[in-house]
Amino acid sequence: MKFTAIEVIISAGDKVKNLIKKILSYSMRRKILTALNRLWVSVCMLFPVKNRVLFYTIRASGRLLDNSRAVYDRLDCPKKIFAAKQPHSKLTKLKAYFLILTSRVIVTDDYCGYLRAVKLRKNQRVFQIWHGCGAFKKFALDSRSDVTPEYERAAHSQYSAVAVSAPACKKVFAGAFGISEEKCVSIGIPMTDYLINNKESLQSEALEKYPFIKGKKIFLYAPTFRETEGKVAPFDPGIDWNSLSEKLAEDEIFIVRRHPIENNRFFERDHKNIIDLTEASTIMLCACADVIVTDYSSVVHDAVIIDKPVVFYCPDFRDYERGFYIRYPEDLPGEAVTDPSELLDVIRKTAKEPPVDRIKRFRTEQLESCDGHSTERAVKLIKSWL
Repeated sequence: MKFTAIEVIISAGDKVKNLIKKILSYSMRRKILTALNRLWVSVCMLFPVKNRVLFYTIRASGRLLDNSRAVYDRLDCPKKIFAAKQPHSKLTKLKAYFLILTSRVIVTDDYCGYLRAVKLRKNQRVFQIWHGCGAFKKFALDSRSDVTPEYERAAHSQYSAVAVSAPACKKVFAGAFGISEEKCVSIGIPMTDYLINNKESLQSEALEKYPFIKGKKIFLYAPTFRETEGKVAPFDPGIDWNSLSEKLAEDEIFIVRRHPIENNRFFERDHKNIIDLTEASTIMLCACADVIVTDYSSVVHDAVIIDKPVVFYCPDFRDYERGFYIRYPEDLPGEAVTDPSELLDVIRKTAKEPPVDRIKRFRTEQLESCDGHSTERAVKLIKSWL
């Protein structure tokens, strides 16, 4: 379906919108928009469901991230990508509804809010492969959010299956999404395959792309984003970057990889031994790191699945509002630090004496189903629906 005519209509509609604002109240405008939305959904439902797989993501614009990409690349069937960070424009919303309502299988790695506003047809399926492993920090219905529990349930209620990284995680995902445990399938998380099967090639790729890390002890700092009352908030890690740069040895380098939705750059300029590589693949950086420093991020799973030691730098632990499914920090596979002045010493200690037993225990509990064949199982399940 071509959208050129729709673009013209939207353009004309924008000119009318200001006039409507002057004439109608907010509540009346909402009612009209809701009616128009339902009308568009009805139009989309007139089109047949195509035997294709739609990959829907709000985690990046114009591209799929590691988890969805792993499945997309292995799937040899008609497929389509819808990748757009929110908020979505009017035209983007129209496209999203059309693709969702005319695709046999929808694969998503995050929220798909459009699902709360439509009822899919009986021959359609939704596969949630989520973007993180394990039952670590709380999410969806279990966490504070700027959306209502009703919204949460509606957004997740039409899942046909949810991929989880271990049998022990089924109960957590079922509760967080408000669905039955039977829908949670412990096939593993696809993006872990590439780490498990290509660790050496990822290391070579990193050295080729970033030759300045060759021969260095690599300390990767990959924190998650922060929230205030359920809304994304800027994060300042509280590190004295000039002091850290002076203390790093000649053979040490500190790489920063911010969360995709963290727009606050931690320092104004790179130092010779502290580099921001947020544009780089997380799994590639994990593969070549000697120690991974994180906080409440699911990057901990990327680390332990390839037996990398982890340090947890949590300067705001008392204020962090998300909550956890594990005892934090008792069940962590590494030492937790709150004082930035102690961070480098703990990193160096961890590099010399990795807590092997703690890493192994955490990996077993959180990643039992991640064996290097998760993508294969995900593709098999999708094909069974086509």
